[in-house]
Amino acid sequence: MKRKLEDSAEGCRSLEQDDRDRAVAVPNDHMRAVLERSADAWAARARLLDRLQTSFSARTALIQGEPTGRRRQRNGAGA
Repeated sequence: MKRKLEDSAEGCRSLEQDDRDRAVAVPNDHMRAVLERSADAWAARARLLDRLQTSFSARTALIQGEPTGRRRQRNGAGA
């Protein structure tokens, strides 16, 4: 299954740039403001997805580095 653009930080940055490019091209102040807000929202989503990926990667590395017994004990299964 193909990921949607908005499901990755890179895709969000692409959508942000598209909105910024469109904002520059429109003569209407209201539409420009709408597109700029949309671009800001895509940028915020990209930062969020980057932070989540960093957190997931760190958690995965931590879990993979733990001895099996400690992981079981922490999860309540006992050693």
